[in-house]
Amino acid sequence: MSNASTMTDPNLVAEMAIKEMETHGVAPTPDNYEFWFTHLSGTNPDLSREVDLLTQNGKVKDAGQLNTLRERYITQADKDSAMLDVGGRLEKELAGVMQMLETASKDTGAYGDSLNNVTAALDAERSPAELRVLMETLVAATRTMEGRSKQLEQRLEESKEEVTQLRRNMEEIRTEAMTDQLTGLANRRKFDDTVAACMKSAEDNETPFTLILGDIDHFKKFNDTYGHQTGDQVLKLVAQCMRHHVRDPLTPARYGGEEFALILPFTDLEAGVRIADQVRRMIESKELVKKSTGENLGAVTMSFGAALFEPGETIRDLIKRADACLYTAKRHGRNQVRSEISEDVRKMAS
Repeated sequence: MSNASTMTDPNLVAEMAIKEMETHGVAPTPDNYEFWFTHLSGTNPDLSREVDLLTQNGKVKDAGQLNTLRERYITQADKDSAMLDVGGRLEKELAGVMQMLETASKDTGAYGDSLNNVTAALDAERSPAELRVLMETLVAATRTMEGRSKQLEQRLEESKEEVTQLRRNMEEIRTEAMTDQLTGLANRRKFDDTVAACMKSAEDNETPFTLILGDIDHFKKFNDTYGHQTGDQVLKLVAQCMRHHVRDPLTPARYGGEEFALILPFTDLEAGVRIADQVRRMIESKELVKKSTGENLGAVTMSFGAALFEPGETIRDLIKRADACLYTAKRHGRNQVRSEISEDVRKMAS
């Protein structure tokens, strides 16, 4: 169902959300309700377009796809809002520090004027009473300055702790905003940013950069046969194997649903294929056991496609070529790594 305009009646939207979940056989969980409510309210047009596309392709029941959209458009929005809030608080705190320093500068200037006045007065002959008044004035000004300095020192220390905590909070939120909640890998946003940075670095420094896309073979079977919890277990298993073989500056990422990626800067195509094959072999060697029953569900396999970045191309072009290699791996039996050295892959990508 398309939503060209925003619906303002929450009761109507809630009723429609429940009906849509029933129609599409989606479990009425709180997360799913939030997802469908947001979609049907029309407040997030990008999300609605994605859901309409899934509906047209008959994939609206795919929990992996829905989780990916939820992460991208709902959970991500919450994280962005939290980051903006922390950023606003940090900006306010820093503005307060600047104001304190400005006030301290004025106080220092006033104290300097007092010292100059007393010094000038001492140059002339003064009676003991007048000297006593000058000294009392100087002592009072000094005590006032000392008090202001202690207040400033205390406030700056408090502000330092607050700024440190806010920065720590912002870093945690930023990390969460770039991390896939289920697998702990880089999410799609982090994928886009990292690939863009790697492409620029490869072009500027004339270094190789290989992108690998992977897809779990027959993943839908795990979800349909054993349930989404088992499907999540498969996704976590793949992520674990990727982390085992990939270290900084190489980056494993969850591209979306059951699709993953290996972002490999400073890595030529041959080395990239070798890394992908190590991951593939490790995944294949694992036996999946259903946690709730202890049932052995057999091995999980994965197909990969590898493409070497070509200077001047766009992210879209690079992904298209890697995806073409992945499709070839699927078409030739799955559970393998294909790269652009294959002639049929080049024909598909052209």
